[in-house]
Order: sequence, then C-alpha cells, then structure tokens
Amino acid sequence: MRPVLIITCRAGSEGWCEEEIGNVLFPYDPEVRVVKTKYPGLLIVYSKLDPLRAYTISLSSEYGFVEKIIPVQVYDKFNIDALNKILNIVGYGEKIKVKLRVRGRRGLSMIIWKRIKELLKRKNSRHDPSSNICLYVEVIDDSFYAGRAKC
Repeated sequence: MRPVLIITCRAGSEGWCEEEIGNVLFPYDPEVRVVKTKYPGLLIVYSKLDPLRAYTISLSSEYGFVEKIIPVQVYDKFNIDALNKILNIVGYGEKIKVKLRVRGRRGLSMIIWKRIKELLKRKNSRHDPSSNICLYVEVIDDSFYAGRAKC
C-alpha cells in the first residue's frame, strides 16, 4: 500500500476525521489505513486504490470533520531532486495554482518554491493564483507528496 490521500481536519477531531474517510473508502479497499501524523489535524491515507480513484471516491461524500482532501500522485523521500517528479503531473503550457506546505523542515519553503517555479517553466507552465487547478506540494518531515486536482 502507498499513500493516496492527505486529509486535513480541525485539530482535536482527528479520530472523527479518520473514521469518516475510512468509512467512505472501506467498501472499495477493505485494507485502507488512515494514519494520524504527529501534526494536529493531518492524516495520511494508505490504500491499494489508485490515488485519483481514491480522491474521486472521497469527494463523493459529505463530511462533518474532513476539511481538505489532497490526492497523492507523487510520493518520495524528500530531497530537492525529488521535486522533478511533479513534471509528470503538470500539463505542458498549463496555468496552475501552486499550494506549498512544509512541515518539520525549517527554512525550505523559499528554496522549494523557487525550484517548483523553475520546473514549471521547463514545461512552459506557470503559477497562476486564479487557476482552478491546483498543484499541491507537501513536505512532511522527510517525505515529499504532490498531487494535482481542482482547487
């Protein structure tokens, strides 16, 4: 199993959030695991499902505690070169809103942001805050996650 979704919820409601997303995905993958991280309100979903299938299924439900659902199409141990993998999920010439979040690694946001802009330029793409398509880039401790979805 691999990480397929990053889920956020209000701090303190992780247990309810875990149950909500788990109940939605369980019929499609009985082995689904929702793992709490050391960061309040942050969960990672592991499944055998394709990340976009898990994302589509998870969006089909209403939630009381789940706040944000992010597909994980790219996953790796974090290093600056791992960011190159975002090129696989960004279209050529695409205007895309970049949403970057770094947890557990001080001082990296500016470096990562600059690198992402360079990578987008390679595909003749660019960050556009008004785009309705988002490139989510999450660094959580020593891991790197990225996904492309509607904002």
